Amino acid sequence: MRVRECKRRYAKPLQNKKIYGSVPMVEELVTCKSVGVYQHALTRGKQYEVVDSDNEKYRVVGDHGKRIWIEKSYFRQGSVALLMMSKWKFDQDVKDNNFVEITIRFNDGSSRWCNITTPDNIKKHFEIALLDPPGMIGNHMIIMKSFNEEEIEKTLRYFDSQGELECITKPLV
Repeated sequence: MRVRECKRRYAKPLQNKKIYGSVPMVEELVTCKSVGVYQHALTRGKQYEVVDSDNEKYRVVGDHGKRIWIEKSYFRQGSVALLMMSKWKFDQDVKDNNFVEITIRFNDGSSRWCNITTPDNIKKHFEIALLDPPGMIGNHMIIMKSFNEEEIEKTLRYFDSQGELECITKPLV
């Protein structure tokens, strides 16, 4: 009698469930919010199907086609739209300023700004004889090796892939 009950219970196809081993698992999607050290396997903003999970990690099929265990802190549950950089531009001439404002445009149409500078320009700033106060706060500032546009683009894309670009910029209102 017990065998027949089991057959009846599982005779219908399992909808939205996949069977791994002998335990049915509800199909789950997660969205990558930061790639961390997994640049080879993850893309920020991309959704991944969870093939297994435990209390601390998800197992997903990465961009490289392999299953990989990754901490849950790298993801948001479900299909979530994330704020991601579309483009950026200089707001000031880099030759005339030690600290240059840039505007960053995001995929939702919003804009944010921050300052960029170089170590040499910071040194020039502190060589000003009548500098008052004799210190500064570096909030919303990115220190670059140079003002080379390709290097700035690469740096901004890196911060975006880590989910940090929103934190290091201010809303443009």
